[in-house]
Amino acid sequence: MNQRIQPAKQYSGELVIPASKSHAQRVLACALLSREQTLIQGLGNSDDELAALGLLEQSVLKPIRKAESVLIPSGQKLRFSTNELSFGESGLSSRMFTPILANGDQELILNGKGSLASRPMRLFDEVFPELGVQFSSDNGTLPFRLKGPMVPKTIELDGSLSSQFITGFIYAFAGNEHTGNERIRILNPASVPYIELSLDVLREFGVDLELENNEVQFKGPYHFNATEIRIEGDWSSASFLLVGAALFGSIKVNGLRRESKQADIRLLQALTDFGAELHWEGDALVVSKNECMPFEFDATHCPDLFPPLAVLASYANGVSRLHGVHRLFSKESNRAVTIVEELTKLGAKIEVVEDTMIVQPRGEQLAVQVSSRHDHRIAMASAIFALGLSEQTTIGDAEAVSKSFPEFYTYLEELTVKQ
Repeated sequence: MNQRIQPAKQYSGELVIPASKSHAQRVLACALLSREQTLIQGLGNSDDELAALGLLEQSVLKPIRKAESVLIPSGQKLRFSTNELSFGESGLSSRMFTPILANGDQELILNGKGSLASRPMRLFDEVFPELGVQFSSDNGTLPFRLKGPMVPKTIELDGSLSSQFITGFIYAFAGNEHTGNERIRILNPASVPYIELSLDVLREFGVDLELENNEVQFKGPYHFNATEIRIEGDWSSASFLLVGAALFGSIKVNGLRRESKQADIRLLQALTDFGAELHWEGDALVVSKNECMPFEFDATHCPDLFPPLAVLASYANGVSRLHGVHRLFSKESNRAVTIVEELTKLGAKIEVVEDTMIVQPRGEQLAVQVSSRHDHRIAMASAIFALGLSEQTTIGDAEAVSKSFPEFYTYLEELTVKQ
């Protein structure tokens, strides 16, 4: 579908940020491992959350969903009514659930859709044979065929591509009844805050593990407690709306946890360096436009911030630098390319030099139509950028936002008063 974005005359309002798909998928993964009841409050309806929930719905114990709560009954979880499961387009679910599913002894065929089918996951081909798992892939990509059960042993994992693999094996070891004193050593760790978030969710289930010196030491086997968890608001989704406030007005946001382990909470530092005004009113975050200063930011451990920060930097009054571009190549699109190509159409002046994205103050709008490239974060970045332009902008494949933030355009409509 196409989405038309009008220049914004004003940008203001109060809103509640939807659930974090990153937090939600981790909670669902731990619920699948638990033998006790789990009650999840505040689950969202993004495509990625629904893909993760769909895996549990095909297990022998069916989750019971009512409004925004999901009850996952106690009992054995790692048996499925079908041997063919799909991760949808969720990179996190594919990389996190695959090791967990290898704990079972059921032969499974695992598939995905869209760009997920071509995203690199050769690490599984390298590691699973060490752990006694029968595994095959399509030259390092989906579909997978696997059959456990996994036999835990001390392993080394290359974390340079994604922390999501690390989370998967940590969770699988924590939920394996044969885990003892094994260790997982992480080489070249990336997105460390996401690993900390994964461990934080485990603690909610009564499993206390720490990341120390790039290593997790197990002392299993572990028991997952019966748990009730409320899903946090999503800092990743909020980042686009908060950038909009720093550029065009002021908003008050409810539902964000100020002590969150989500990596994208680091946006607050970038907003501060940009010169935006921000403060907390109780549990609500208020962000307002003030200065528009150039800034420098290392997004190596929070690469999902690149799209909103590229927009923010384009409206600065000097040259900004965003570091960590190497983390952008294996997302829903190659964001090192799509950020430059699509935002350039709107007047951005961005170039990539080695591992740094150099962003100059924006120029004149060159086109009135852009494409999301089927990437939810490119769609949202383009929409926020377009609010400051003089002409209406049309975003093609705009429905890509359903992957993480289905209500995004509705929120944007409520915040803006059009010229």
